[in-house]
Amino acid sequence: MPLLQLRDATKDDLQVTYAITEDAMRGYVEEAWGKWDPAEQREKHRVNFTPETHRIILVEGDVAGFVAIEEFPTHVWLVKLYLLARCRGQGIGSQVLQGVLKDAKARGKPVTLRVLRVNKRAQALYAGHGFHVTEETPDRLLMASGA
Repeated sequence: MPLLQLRDATKDDLQVTYAITEDAMRGYVEEAWGKWDPAEQREKHRVNFTPETHRIILVEGDVAGFVAIEEFPTHVWLVKLYLLARCRGQGIGSQVLQGVLKDAKARGKPVTLRVLRVNKRAQALYAGHGFHVTEETPDRLLMASGA
């Protein structure tokens, strides 16, 4: 298992988190909605990027991805868990997810998330860590863990 660290994101991470988002999600967005509009996606990312909720995933000192988490009174919302393609399939996502679940369990809260229907790989990751589907929309599945 590679050496993994998380560091708090800063406003200077806007571009790197956009690059990770494009690498991780472009294919799924194109499959789900037919196109990836770079200008639209950059603007969405800029508006939604909140450094205080994001942590950069480092593997042996190199940026591998990021995770974004928001805490609510009743649950922990896993907003994003994106890895660069070269970092997938190595257990990094599982390691990060286990940390999120452990922290939420210590707070007595379930973890919730939403995942694109076309992203079968992420769905399998989450199901393998005990998540179950709680709601469905035409484009997404909402999933939750136990507390």
